[in-house]
Amino acid sequence: MCLAGPAAGERYIRVDPRWLAGPAGWQALLADEGGRALSGVGDLLEPASDGASSASVFLDVWVLSVSGVRADQADVSVLDEHERQRAAKFVRDVDRHSYLSSHIALRQVLSRHLDTPPGQVEFIREACPNCGASHGRPAVPGHPVHFSLSHGGDLALVAVAGAPVGVDVEAVPKEQVAAELSTRLHPDEQCEIAAAEHPRLAFARVWTRKEAYLKGIGTGLSRSLSADYLGGTGLAALPNGWSVLDVPVPAGYAGAVALCGAAPDLRVLELPPAVVELRR
Repeated sequence: MCLAGPAAGERYIRVDPRWLAGPAGWQALLADEGGRALSGVGDLLEPASDGASSASVFLDVWVLSVSGVRADQADVSVLDEHERQRAAKFVRDVDRHSYLSSHIALRQVLSRHLDTPPGQVEFIREACPNCGASHGRPAVPGHPVHFSLSHGGDLALVAVAGAPVGVDVEAVPKEQVAAELSTRLHPDEQCEIAAAEHPRLAFARVWTRKEAYLKGIGTGLSRSLSADYLGGTGLAALPNGWSVLDVPVPAGYAGAVALCGAAPDLRVLELPPAVVELRR
């Protein structure tokens, strides 16, 4: 079932589970809602030979409904030891399932760009812009593709681009939580949220835009939440050199993606749960 976006006319691009078949099937399988094959999709998903290729000008966000992945069928064999150890530390089964499903999804998506089996995708951490330690943006050594992962509630988002990128998805918080966390944001963001007709929704939108940007620059929440303006108005005040876009997600959630440089057309694609499960 395709997840519907929050506004009329917004749709995710449906991706057939046969996407697992590889490059020969991508052009036919990635189709818009009217059934028209998307031109250039095969080129965008094929491995890039260098940073100047067509892969450097795209921005994709893949959306996975975690509840659609059968827990006993998740293909955990593609995860490395670090990922498995982290998953084992979750107390709640639902949180463990969300972590496992989202990280399998990330590996499956990246494997198509790298022309590498998902279990052989290697990850490193770039240097943190604040302190220089190796806990900045995640990266794949020796490859120009950039990516970001976020999961919350029933959703996981995987962003893939040809420039530094950050993505975030959050469930809309309760009123008290939104009110408390709002005080940590940029003063202009606080004013926007306070004046909004639906403050909880306004807060969730600003928060996801903020986290997406902080993940994109590689600092995460170690950078002050009040240092940068990421609100919905005053676009001239957005961080220099960055584009921040809202991602259409189901009601009850907010999503955003931040990209270094001018953003090309954003494609939001539904990732079939079957891609995360064991292949039969």
